[in-house]
Parts: sequence; structure tokens; C-alpha cells
Amino acid sequence: MNEDVANLVSLGKLTADAGNKVSALEPGTHCLHKSWGVGKIAAWDLVGGEMTIDFEEKTGHAMKLEFAAKSLQPLAEDHVLARRFADSDGLQTEALDDPVTFAKSVLTSFGGSIMLDEWEKVVKGPVVPEGKYRSWWDNAKKTLRKDHQFSVPSKRNVPFELRDEGISPGEAYVGDFKNAKDPKASLDVINDALKNIKVFEGEEERLQELVDEINIYAKQIQLLDPIKVIEMIQARDEVVKQVEGVEVGDGLTLAEFLQSGRAELSDVLKVLPAARQRDIYKLLPEILGEDWFQKTLDLLQVVGARGVGELSRYLNEIGKGTDLLNYLKQGIQQRAHSSDLTAWICKERKKAAKDVFSDEVGPAIISAIERDHYDEALGRSARLREIISDDVELIADLLDGADRNQVRSFARRIKGSPVFDDLSRGSLLARIVKLYPDVQDLVSGEREAELKDESLVVSWSSLAARKKALEHLRQKEIPENTKEIATAREHGDLRENFEYKAAKEMQAVLMRREAEMESELIRARGTDFSDADTSVVSIGNVVELEDVESGAKETFTILGAWDTDTDRRIISYLSETGSALIGSPVGDEVEVPTEEEGETRIVRVASITAAPVDEGPTETPLEESPAPPPPVASSES
Repeated sequence: MNEDVANLVSLGKLTADAGNKVSALEPGTHCLHKSWGVGKIAAWDLVGGEMTIDFEEKTGHAMKLEFAAKSLQPLAEDHVLARRFADSDGLQTEALDDPVTFAKSVLTSFGGSIMLDEWEKVVKGPVVPEGKYRSWWDNAKKTLRKDHQFSVPSKRNVPFELRDEGISPGEAYVGDFKNAKDPKASLDVINDALKNIKVFEGEEERLQELVDEINIYAKQIQLLDPIKVIEMIQARDEVVKQVEGVEVGDGLTLAEFLQSGRAELSDVLKVLPAARQRDIYKLLPEILGEDWFQKTLDLLQVVGARGVGELSRYLNEIGKGTDLLNYLKQGIQQRAHSSDLTAWICKERKKAAKDVFSDEVGPAIISAIERDHYDEALGRSARLREIISDDVELIADLLDGADRNQVRSFARRIKGSPVFDDLSRGSLLARIVKLYPDVQDLVSGEREAELKDESLVVSWSSLAARKKALEHLRQKEIPENTKEIATAREHGDLRENFEYKAAKEMQAVLMRREAEMESELIRARGTDFSDADTSVVSIGNVVELEDVESGAKETFTILGAWDTDTDRRIISYLSETGSALIGSPVGDEVEVPTEEEGETRIVRVASITAAPVDEGPTETPLEESPAPPPPVASSES
């Protein structure tokens, strides 16, 4: 203890502990304060009981001795922070010119280990200017990783460390692998060793030791993290391939592990880099068995957008391009492709998917997005939504060569689909109108001329029943089907899951039914038949017919499109018999179909009277059959 400081202790002005600490802070000593950073003791005033410190950004700061003892940490003259304070220019030159020596100085100053956040506080800005730091650090890491003295982390939660002197690069990698905290850290070590495989020259026995450790660890975690196990096996196999004399030994093979079912193949392909995926493609015949090609095609639905691109490229390379093309075309026609696969077709429409892209893709896009919507899996369709919204040329390409009806049908699907918000729907429709101005009336709702051509005449009763049926479909049948899909998916492998396939097939049926009902309701025009014309056979008439050959009489009631009831001899005006009779006056002879397919008979219109007025809808519970009986007239044979 300094003699003068000892006198202060003997007089009771400082504690013995504070006296020892103050003695270590003599003038000229560098120190560290947790808030003010690095400084240098400028002077003591023992009579006044204080010292003066020059900090990096605060010079001439006075501090009571007792407080200084508690808050200041003395620094050795070779500590990187002391060097930074005393000669920042020289330290910067060392960092830029000799990152190995600089890094060793930093790590030695902090006990051989430092987290990257703390490293940046020391280096970024005060030593290496912020604008140059990123490129400097990227280059420095490459240099340091080639030097076995250092363990340079790939992630910020792993420390940057200085290894014990005398350790070889091979020993360092084996040690790092054994000390890795989790499967991810272990895989990082293997990949780093693979990148720097040349450091094992002359140390092949260490590389073999690393391979053996990989085998042991992979078996231990095969249930815990199967995806990481696959990546480890692939990296291990690459190591063995590159270095002669190193063998796989008693380790898991990639084919065996994939066949074990511990990892779902689709999940594996979603996360692996492209180069690693190709290792698996080559094994598909072995992994999937006799029907491997069909199962491979089915993988296109579940491997994600990146996986679709890689897998389709591989199938073309092995001569399966024609089969792939047929599969893609069929899926588009059936609206069966996943959102990711449909998104890939859109993105690659001028390249890899140019032979698949057609006017059928537009409806397929809407179907895929709606399927995910009803599946409550909006995340799956995010990429497809982004493409149709952001790719300004897509609409034009989708409708290239389409006729008027196809354009209007596509616009109608967009307008009526519940999956687009108002802003997105308006933007898409605006693009269509810009290309095809004659659909403006559809977009704005002014469709009187079209309704005359496309409208359906229906009774008020059947119209109300059809609306209730659509409501029932949306509120009960579709949600129940969605739950069935979710439940079936939990049963495991979707390729062999009958319940899942059946539920998905029913989903397609329900969605088609919903689209058809929506389209029909848009066209429906309700009536009570009170104004039916009886001068000729018209909708809303009771028509008595006489068979010209036999003289037998029968009566039909001709009502709206959805009023058919054959047991009560009610027919739709759209039926073959109804269409043949419409417009015929009393006494006219008409050829109508018989119950035998392809045969007809001649009937004479004997009388035309008005059918009873439709009194409107009755209350029908959602669970019941949708259509109440329409008005009926008497009939006779």
C-alpha cells in the first residue's frame, strides 16, 4: 500500500480495502469506469481526499477517493483499452494491418474469451471506423479462422475465444465439436471444418476422430432434431469424400435415416440448401420404393416454393420432363395445386413453366388462395397473394388470348371471392379493366344488358331456399370440413392418410359448390309468376298436353330454374321438355323427349292456364333440405 495512503487508513479516513484499491490507482495508471469508460489517473489530492481522472470524453474529472476505490478498475498498460486510450492511431493501424495480433491482444485483455457484442463495443468506432467495420470484420474473420489460435463463432450467442497454446487445428475442431452446446452449434463446427478442410493436412487421424464423434452425436439426437442429423450426415459424407483415408465407419447413412421415418421428407426438403437437396433426390427411388416417381410428383405440393424449383429442375435433368409437364397441366385443370406450386408456375411462366402457363392458371390461383382461406392457413398462400398483387404483368399474361367470357369469368371470380380485401380487389379489377374496358360494367355493377342474356328466372320460394343453402354451406359444411382436415392431418403421413385425402376431396367439392351457387345467385331473378302469359306456353303456366299417337293426356307445370319436382310433374323452363314447349300456342304440335334416352314423341298443346301465384319463402332451418315445395297444379294421365 502506498505510504501516504496508508497514513489515511491509519487515521480512519479510508478503509484498508479502499486503501489497497486507491494504491493501485496511482497517477499515470489507466482505469475503467462502467459508465464513463476508459480513463487515466491524472493526479492525487490526498489532503483533499480526491483524485482527478481524464476519461476519453471527459477530462479533469474529480472523484472522492472512497468512491474511486469502488467504481474504478485499474488496467494493465498492455490492456487493449489502455492502449486504445494512449495510442488509438497505433492500435487502429495494428487492427487494419495485422488482425491476428490485434485479436490476440483483445482476447488476452478479457481473459481469453469475449462475446461479440462486447467485442464491438471495444473495436467498432473507437478502433475501426463504423463505416469500415463490417467489411473489415468479414475479412478479419476469414483470416482468424485459418489460424488455429482462435475459435471464431458464427452466431452472436457463442463466445469468441483464444485457444490454449500448442493446440493443433485438428484438435481444435474436435474440441469445439465436443464442447458445442446444441445441435446447431455442432453443425456449425462441422461446416466450418468442411470449409477449412485443408488445415487437416497431416492430421487425418484428427479428421477421422471428428467423423467418429459426428456418428456418435447424430445417433444420440436422431429423435431430438432429425433435420440437423440429416445435415450432419450430409456434411460428414462430404468430408469423407474430400479426404482420402477417412471413412464413415459405424455411422447412420442418409438413405437409412430417411427410410426410418424419423423426419418427414417434405419438411427436410423445405429447409435444406439447394445443393443438399440434390443429395436426397438421387436417393428417392431407394427411399420411396416402387412408386417413387408418383410420390416424388406429390412432393411438389408440399416442399415449398424453393423446393419446387429444385425438384422440377432435377426431374427435367433425369428425363422426366414430359411426365412432370403432364402432372402440372392436369393439376392446373383440376385446381389441385398448392399455393407454393401455383406461385412457382406464375414466377417461372416465361422460363421453366412456360409450357404449363395458360389461361387456366388464373382460376387455379383463386382456387388455391380460397382453399387456404377455408383451411385457415393464410400463411401458405402469402407468397401467391404477394405475386398476384405485386407482379403488375401477371394479369396481362394470365388473360393473354382469353375471350370475352373468360375475361368476365375471371373478373367475376376476383370480385366475388372473400379472400381479397377491398384495396387488393379494386387494384386487380382495375388492371383487368385497363386491359379490357368492356368489363367495366361488371366491375361497377351495371350489368342489365348481361343479365338479360344470362339471368335465371326463379320463384321467390326457391330463391330464398338457395340463399339459405349457401349460408348453410358457408356456416356449417365448410367449417366442419376444415376441422376434419385439421384432425386428419394430425394422424401423420399425409401420403398414406385416407381420412386426410377424403376430407381434401370433399373440400374441393364444397368449394366448387359454393362457387356455382354464388354464380347462380348473381344471375337469379325472382318472380311470383303472377304476370305469366297464357297466350302461349310460358314460365308460370299449367300446360295440358295430348299425345298425338295415343290420345293420352297429361299435365305439366312449368316454373323457374330451381322448381323441378318430377313426382309432382313440375318441370323447369330450362329442361328439355320445358324448352321445347315454351312459346307454343294452344293447338300447336311439339316434339318432346320420352323417358327412353334418344326417343321422342309428338304432343299437342291442349290448354294453357296460369299456375298458382308463388306466395314467397317460408322459414327453413339451415339443417333441413333447402327447397320448400313450389306451387303445383293438378295433373291427369
